[in-house]
Amino acid sequence: MTKFVLSPNLPQNSVHTVIMSDRKNIFVEEIRKAGIHIIPSEKLKLINGSEAYHADMQICHIGKNELIISSDMSIKMQEKLLNLNCKLIKSENPVTAKAPCLNVCILENDIICNTKTADKTIKSIGKNLIHTNQYYSKCSSAVINKNAVITADKSIYDTCISNKIDVLKISEGYIHLDGYDYGFIGGTCGLLSKNILAFCGNIKLHKDYENIKAFSANYHINLLSLGTGMLYDIGGILPITEK
Repeated sequence: MTKFVLSPNLPQNSVHTVIMSDRKNIFVEEIRKAGIHIIPSEKLKLINGSEAYHADMQICHIGKNELIISSDMSIKMQEKLLNLNCKLIKSENPVTAKAPCLNVCILENDIICNTKTADKTIKSIGKNLIHTNQYYSKCSSAVINKNAVITADKSIYDTCISNKIDVLKISEGYIHLDGYDYGFIGGTCGLLSKNILAFCGNIKLHKDYENIKAFSANYHINLLSLGTGMLYDIGGILPITEK
């Protein structure tokens, strides 16, 4: 029986449905080989860069079947989500590159975000808001556990330390993102089950692989590479339903 992932980013069983960009066929094929259904993200109207297709820019899963979506999401994309029996909440503000209002990192009890740009719909879901200067908090954070993340961002790292969130600080770079010097760790990955964190590309090629592996092992999580090349920031793999 298929059910919705109860807590955002944290499936407890094998994932059945994810939302992700389909711009890189190699990663799409690997996900589908695992028997996982993909709902491809669409292009955001107000963004011109490669992040226009990033799922973590246009959709924020807040738990169970509830999704906050960009206010200008197409009817076609909304229908795909409604056919999955999702409850859709439109953002109050449009998503732009300077104000990525849905790109927030949700943990069990906390939301790591730039409180100046986070959408009001997110601020009202009843979790503790933790401010960071980073506008792209979800893209910059790989969620490992209900209270643990990996990031290269100093602002997020400092915020986590101050709020007793377990955090691993890694080096910037070693992640490809079209049009930019480098991408971000959260945009490369997503949990495909309680114990499998999948990466777009070969996680072993990252400078801090051994530290990432050890930190993840603290939470009984194994790392899965979905390709052989450098890690690639596609805007994350968002688990929505599980088996």
